[in-house]
Amino acid sequence: MELSFEPACDDWKDRAAGIGAGRVGDTTVGELRRRTRSELGLAVDRPIVATGHQSLLWHPGILVKYLAVQAITGECTDCAGANLVVDQHTGDFGSFDVPARGVDGALVVRSVTLTEASEGVPMGWHPAFVPAEPKVGSAALPCVETGVRRIVGAVAAHADRPNAALQMAAALAELMSPWVRPWPDVSSSDLMKTSLARAVLQEMVRDARACAAAYNAAVAAVPDAGIGPLTVSGDRVELPLWRRGPADRREHADDADVRRWLDGGDDQPELLPRALLLTLLVRLGMCDLFVHGTGGARYDRAMERWLDDWLGLRPAPIATATASLRLPLGRPGEPPVALVDAQRAARRAWHDPESVAGAGRPVPGPRKSDLLGAVNSAVRRSPERRRAFTRMHQALADLRRDHADRVDAARRQEHIARRQALEAPIAARRDWAFPLYPPEMIDELAAAVRVRVRVTTQPS
Repeated sequence: MELSFEPACDDWKDRAAGIGAGRVGDTTVGELRRRTRSELGLAVDRPIVATGHQSLLWHPGILVKYLAVQAITGECTDCAGANLVVDQHTGDFGSFDVPARGVDGALVVRSVTLTEASEGVPMGWHPAFVPAEPKVGSAALPCVETGVRRIVGAVAAHADRPNAALQMAAALAELMSPWVRPWPDVSSSDLMKTSLARAVLQEMVRDARACAAAYNAAVAAVPDAGIGPLTVSGDRVELPLWRRGPADRREHADDADVRRWLDGGDDQPELLPRALLLTLLVRLGMCDLFVHGTGGARYDRAMERWLDDWLGLRPAPIATATASLRLPLGRPGEPPVALVDAQRAARRAWHDPESVAGAGRPVPGPRKSDLLGAVNSAVRRSPERRRAFTRMHQALADLRRDHADRVDAARRQEHIARRQALEAPIAARRDWAFPLYPPEMIDELAAAVRVRVRVTTQPS
């Protein structure tokens, strides 16, 4: 198990104390934070520690963020937790990989399909669904088979939720419940209904070009964030939001869309925040500490720069948590076999069976050496050379029978080495859905997180 939690968070409350300074338009950030938390149904009388992710079937490296918030709010009893549901996510949320065994017993990867996700449609605009009956075949471990059943059961139990994002969020909360207590859910859609979102969008269209210029400078300064620039063309200024397009697909929004959204009315578009605007709203209005994974921490550096250059504001601090946990997919008692060495030994056993009879034997062996001598001494392309070549291969066939055990053993080792080479990247994967892991492994991860948080939250 590999676990990373940083930075030391003993001072996060002090670092969060200045978040309310400054204004967005005519309203102080402090007042917008109070209103926003009230509108979201969050605590207004104590600090909030939050995390969040797309409502996918997380691997332990994502689960560890939730374990960290659980540990922090457990240590800091005056704090509350909150969960961000990133419901603007598009992609194949309806399937997940599982390790299984093929007909020959080899480790393979199979996909379990819960539903067919509509291409380009955010999860928050995708209807909830009844999951399909899973087809796994022979699961690689009993815990994998159990985990698949738990996943399907949890997803089915919440098919009455308003959309797929909230359905999966509820299923994940159920699956995490042995280790993480439930917190209030806040979706990206919810954030767009807050006073803070309205104030920020009003500032965007007050000078859309200045907003876009600051955004583009920020993402250019942090290229590893993987965030593309906004397009400014003629009178159109793209802004960091999605609008609901035909067939519920998301499209890039611009300043005209935002103005219509602010005006309301019959032609008001439905908007969702893109990544940097989402994390701006979360860290400026929703929480006092946000626990990120490594990817989110990278793009948040671009958000911080954009927010400072554009509005001169500072958001809540972050911590970063990540972990690597691997399923016990190895074969106990089977030593690793180097593929190149096994291939070389198998070729040698097949083409020169005598040479495997014992250490120190000459290569080629004596009979093949004599037969090769006869081939090489004959005139090229002569009948004698062809006959010598045929005699050599007939003799090699006899030698293979004489040394069949050794030849077969070398070929078996080569087969094992090939299988191990194919299985190695499967066994090394750290991104299986966390319910597929043995519960005791998650217990150990949760305990390690509690120890790490206890160390980093206590003043030295």
